[in-house]
Amino acid sequence: MGTDLVIEGDPLGEAFDFTLRHDGGTVPATFWNARTPRGGGTPLTLIQHGGPFHARHDRAAWLARAVVSRTDSAVLMIDGPIHGRRRDDDPAPEKMLGAFKAHWQASPGIDDMVADWSRALDAVIDQGWADPARIAWLGVSMGTAYGVPLCATDPRFAAAVFGMWGTDWGHEDIMLAHARRIRSPVLFQIKTEDAFFSNAGQRKIFDALGSLDKALKTYEGGHDLTAPGQLDDILGFINRALGGNETAA
Repeated sequence: MGTDLVIEGDPLGEAFDFTLRHDGGTVPATFWNARTPRGGGTPLTLIQHGGPFHARHDRAAWLARAVVSRTDSAVLMIDGPIHGRRRDDDPAPEKMLGAFKAHWQASPGIDDMVADWSRALDAVIDQGWADPARIAWLGVSMGTAYGVPLCATDPRFAAAVFGMWGTDWGHEDIMLAHARRIRSPVLFQIKTEDAFFSNAGQRKIFDALGSLDKALKTYEGGHDLTAPGQLDDILGFINRALGGNETAA
């Protein structure tokens, strides 16, 4: 058993792709360099893109650039279970969202995604690209669906941002069981007009979180990150968790 890492692109550029090949398959990943990389001393934020998108989508790139430009952190992403480089086509976001919802409700592949994220994080640490003691998670929507189980399983996270995901799409018992195991500080965001997840379903996940340091913030608007102050709160939280110096937008 083993894992091979294949770099695709310029590792000294703004961002580059890499693929992990292991006995069970492949993990397509994207790494965004910090503004001032410090090798093994570089803080790292793991970002899971949303259900309609993929790791190289403009939405994902926008969020990665915001984290890089306003904190001292590098960024690691991997494609979701049926997303991006894991498939041969590139469906429109509306079609991709429907495909992901069906996938999640039928067989979400939580254990596989947790294993893939752990492999990708191990590879980044082994390559000396980031500091194993300064790691944060940023995953709202689908990023909460897989981020809660990951952060419950992997003790390396200094803090996590969750939200915009509830129990409405099923697998409630699994999600709540993982949430109870979370111990790192958490920021959880809810949107008042979320078209996909009820406030009550989102509150169930927040209430179940086992962390003694957790904050719930509610914002006006729908299922996105555009509410005034919403992204600022995320970046400030990550910055404080990783001990960086946030730069003005």
